[in-house]
Amino acid sequence: MQNQIQRETLSSKLTTIHWCIFIRDICETVIENNPQELGGIDENGDPICVVIDESKFFHRKYHRGQWREGHWVFGAIESGTNRCCLIEVPDRTAATLEPIIRRWILPGTHIISDGWAPYANIENIANGIYTHSIIVHERNFIHPDDPDVHTTIENRCMRAKKKLKRQHGTSVHLFASYMAEFMWRSRVGEKKFGEFILAVRHLYPL
Repeated sequence: MQNQIQRETLSSKLTTIHWCIFIRDICETVIENNPQELGGIDENGDPICVVIDESKFFHRKYHRGQWREGHWVFGAIESGTNRCCLIEVPDRTAATLEPIIRRWILPGTHIISDGWAPYANIENIANGIYTHSIIVHERNFIHPDDPDVHTTIENRCMRAKKKLKRQHGTSVHLFASYMAEFMWRSRVGEKKFGEFILAVRHLYPL
């Protein structure tokens, strides 16, 4: 995207980088100020399904065999919608993941995960505000209401990885803003330009 902006605006590389950082900062502020919680109860009183998973971004060797550690990211996606969250986490322990689940996933949600041990206590979080089922890959378990439900979040993470791999480079400090941009784009869909102008007007009133 930066190369395209630079070509079309005839801007210098440094100017383009600064504008792209500004744009991502706007996206990050919108996500922080208006978090879009997932799941809950639908209009029929049934629990909405949210699939959760964690994935590692950018762990690979680079520059003559040096190891690049990468970033662990917790992901959640609401079944049947584009609503999602992708949050960088320092580790995958229950102590780290459970507060994030409570922050982003509404009470009453039916959470679907793999069998990762830190998820074992989900049904006991806050005295049982969630129900929980596990996808057991080796047993070919498929959720009856949405057979593609776990594939969906895997595909979403793969899309994020590909996009960030093209844009992110090696900057550790900008990683969170790239994640926020991806979440913002998923949230607004095809209305990106108009929604961005509204966000700028709201954050920088005349």
